[in-house]
Amino acid sequence: MANYVGWIIVFNCLMLCSVVYTQKQYRAGVYAHRVIQPNGTHSSVSRQKALDNMMKNIDIYNNVASEAKNQGVQILVFPDDGLYGNDFTRQGIEPYLEYIPDPTKDTWNPCTNPQKYNNNSDILWNLSCIAQANNIYMVVNMGNFQTCSKSSDPNCPTDGHYQFNTDVVFDHNGTLIARYHKTHLYNEDQFDAPAEPEHIYFDTPFGRFGLFTSLDMVYKTPAISLIEEYNITDVVYPAAWTDTPPLFSSIQFHSAFAMGMGINLLAANLQVPEDSIYGSGIYTANGYKTFYNDKSNQPKLLVADLNSNYIEDVHDREETEIHRKQNATSHSKHDSVKKTSSENDEHDTPSKTSGTFQGEIFNDTYTMKILENSGDVVTVCDNSLCCEFDYQMMEGSGKLVAFGAFDGLHTYLHRMYLQVCVVLECAGSSPQTCGIPTEESNLYFREFRLMGNFSTKYVFPEVLVSDSGRKTLASGALYDFHDGVLEVINGLRLPLISASLLSRDYARD
Repeated sequence: MANYVGWIIVFNCLMLCSVVYTQKQYRAGVYAHRVIQPNGTHSSVSRQKALDNMMKNIDIYNNVASEAKNQGVQILVFPDDGLYGNDFTRQGIEPYLEYIPDPTKDTWNPCTNPQKYNNNSDILWNLSCIAQANNIYMVVNMGNFQTCSKSSDPNCPTDGHYQFNTDVVFDHNGTLIARYHKTHLYNEDQFDAPAEPEHIYFDTPFGRFGLFTSLDMVYKTPAISLIEEYNITDVVYPAAWTDTPPLFSSIQFHSAFAMGMGINLLAANLQVPEDSIYGSGIYTANGYKTFYNDKSNQPKLLVADLNSNYIEDVHDREETEIHRKQNATSHSKHDSVKKTSSENDEHDTPSKTSGTFQGEIFNDTYTMKILENSGDVVTVCDNSLCCEFDYQMMEGSGKLVAFGAFDGLHTYLHRMYLQVCVVLECAGSSPQTCGIPTEESNLYFREFRLMGNFSTKYVFPEVLVSDSGRKTLASGALYDFHDGVLEVINGLRLPLISASLLSRDYARD
C-alpha cells in the first residue's frame, strides 16, 4: 500500500510540477596553464618522444589536481591544446593522438582497465588515474585518432583517419563520461572538424554541464543551441583564446557570454602571453567570481564556489525560452532607438545626428561620434542598427571619447554577423585613434544607459575598465544588464576602457 501511495505522489508531481530546479553549490577550478610545447612540431617524432613531451604537462596537471583537491574543488578544467601546444602540421601531431571511444556507447575507466583497447592509451590512463586519485571531475583537451575508409565514408581524409581536437571528461572515479570534438577550428590544419556539430553535456551530483571549445563560443552551433536545447546552466570551456581588445578580450567576452546567456562559465585559457593568449576565469550570470588576466608567464589555479541551477525537467524548454526572451533585447521597449535613422531626423537635434565619422574596430568600419558634452543623450546609427547612449560623465579624461555603431558581416579572421553599440576612450586626441586597443584610461562616468534596436535576442554586455594601466573587469555589482539595456547608476569606480553591447545575428553569418 505504501508503494502504491508513493507512485501516486510521483505521478501527481509529474503532472503538476512544470519545471524542477535543483540548486546545488559546488566548488569549481580552472587552470591557466603555461603549456610546455615541444620543439620540432612541423616534423613527425616517435610515439615515445611524443609521450615524453606530453608527460611534462601531465606532471603539471597531476600537481594542479592535487592542489585543487586540497582546496575542495569538485570539477577542474584545463585549457585547449594544454598537453602539447598548437603549432603542428597534420603529420606532426599524429604521434600525440590516441583513440578515444564514445562514452555514450561504451563505459570505460582507463585507470582500472588500460588494456581494454588494443592501442596506445597512455595519456587517457594517466588522466583517468589523476581524476580517480584526487576524487575530482576533470576536463582535459587532447587529440583523438579515428580510423575511417573512403569506401564507407566519403568524408574520410586521404590518409585514412580523422584527427580531432577533443575534450574529454572523467568523473571522480576516473571513468570517461564525455567526449567532444571541436567544431570551429582556427589555424588548426592538423585537425579535422566533425561532419556534424556535436551537442555534448554530462551530469554530475552538483549539476549538468555543457561542453564546447574556444572559437565554438562565437557561433550558434554548438554553443547557443546546446545551452538552449538541453537546458544547460553550467558550461566547462577549454580555450586557447587570443586576447583581442576592445571587443574580444578573453575575460571581457567570456564574462559577457556568461551574463548574456545566464549561465556559469568555467573558462580555462592557455597562458601564453607572448602569443596574446591569456585570460582565464570563472563567471556567472551576474558577473565574475574570479579571473586571471596577467601577461606574465606564471600559470595559476582559480577556485570559486558556484550555485548550479540544474533544470531537471528537460521537457519544459518553452518556459526557459520565455525567461531568456524577457531578459534579451530592448528593441520592443525603447522607441527612441527602434526608429530608423530617417525616422529619427525630425525628432533629434542636430547635435545628436551631425558630426559622425568612420572609425575602425577589429577591421570593421563603425559609424562614430565624439562625445562633446559631460552629459547628453546621443544616437548613432549604422545600417539598420541605431544605438542610444544616455550618460553623465565626470570631467578630466583628456582624450577623445567616442560612441559608435556597427551593423554588418565581420570577415577578418572569422565570418560572423555583428551588431555592436560601443562607447570607448580613444587612444589619442584625434578621431583616427578611436578604436585602437588601449589598456590605459582616465574616463569616469557617474552613470549611463546603453541600448540598441538589435535584430536578435543574443546580446552580450561587455564592460572593460583600467586598473593602474591594465585592463580588468568591473564588478557585476556596479552595473546591470536587463531587457537588453546596459546600465551604470553609481559609477564603476575604475576608469572605463570600453562598454559595449555585442549582438550576434547567427542566421546572417
